[in-house]
Formats: sequence, structure tokens, C-alpha cells
Amino acid sequence: MIREIIEYFDNNFPDIGSDIHVRFELGEPFRNGSNRRIKQVNKRVVAIFEETFNQSDFIYVLIKDWGNKEDPMFGNTTPEYIYELLNGKRMEEETLFELDEDEDDEGNKIEIKHEYQVKVSEGLVSSFRYKEILEGISHYEQGRKPSIGQRVYFISENKEIVFNMYDDRGCIIYSISKEQIRHLYVKYNDWIVNYHREYFDSLFKEV
Repeated sequence: MIREIIEYFDNNFPDIGSDIHVRFELGEPFRNGSNRRIKQVNKRVVAIFEETFNQSDFIYVLIKDWGNKEDPMFGNTTPEYIYELLNGKRMEEETLFELDEDEDDEGNKIEIKHEYQVKVSEGLVSSFRYKEILEGISHYEQGRKPSIGQRVYFISENKEIVFNMYDDRGCIIYSISKEQIRHLYVKYNDWIVNYHREYFDSLFKEV
């Protein structure tokens, strides 16, 4: 299972991305840490998620986990929460590495290897506690608990879609086909991030 998903990403969504995508604003205009911000974030992201996937859709949930080193600024204070929400689900995992460049004390370029875990589970959308997962992600940079600091991707091979809520600021839905996500652009147009609106208009508007 995990090899299949990694190969699927490599072949269809290099670096877990795609030029065909739509990005939504979740938290603005409310201030960080406010109840109104969290309430709006969770209302919007669940609406977009449930418009993207049907309850009967078969999906994979991929978790990218750097352990406690993921975000030294905030720190993942409830690192096991995501796995508690997936308790009872079969999960496969594999250790992978990302390469980064830095300079040593003498100014020479050096290659740094970052180790992380990829963990994958599968099942129908209705079998996942996705509302709690999305809420946990919304809590992370807002200093609330329980929170989820890992990267979480919801993947449908059938629909050729990857759904990623990166934090309380927003979420991105990637696709191989514009037609698979055009309805999101239309229905939730008011929530599209304004600084990318021109690009999304050029991508999805009918000529």
C-alpha cells in the first residue's frame, strides 16, 4: 500500500503538488487565537472537504511525520493525537529522507539529510474521523490542544485529488484534471485566497 501511494505521488504530484489546484482562505479576517477564527476555520474546511469527497469515496490518508523536530517554533505538544484518531485502522510506514543545502563555518556548501516517517492508512471517507483531524490541524499554530503538527494528505486515486489543510490559514486541493475541482472554485469562490485569484480565474473560468 505505502509503496503504491509513494509511486502515485512521484508520478502524478511531484513534490506533492500540481499546477492544477485551488487554494482557500480559512482564518481571515479574524485574529490569531480567537474563538471566531477557529470556528470559521473548522466550518469552512469541513464544508470544502465534504464537497471534495463523498462519504463512500475510498481514500488514503498519508501522514508525513518529522517527530519532535518538525517545528521548533511551536513544537508538537500532542504528537500522538493523530494516531489516536486513526486507532484501529491498518497503517503502513516507511522512513524517508529529504535533502537540504546549508553552509559550514567556512562557507562551503554541505548537504543535510532530514529523516521523516511516512505513514499511510486507507478506507472509506466515512471510516475516518476527518472532522477531528481537520480541527486538530486548525489548533496547531493557534496554541490549542489537542493539535496535529504532522502534514496530513487525503488522497483519492479514483478522483485524482489530493486534499491538504496546511494550517488554520488555508487548504489546497490538487488535481490532475481541472474538471475534478472546478465545482469547488465555483461554489466557494468567495473563499479563494485573493493573492492567487488571478491565476485561479485563468485556470477555471469558462472562456
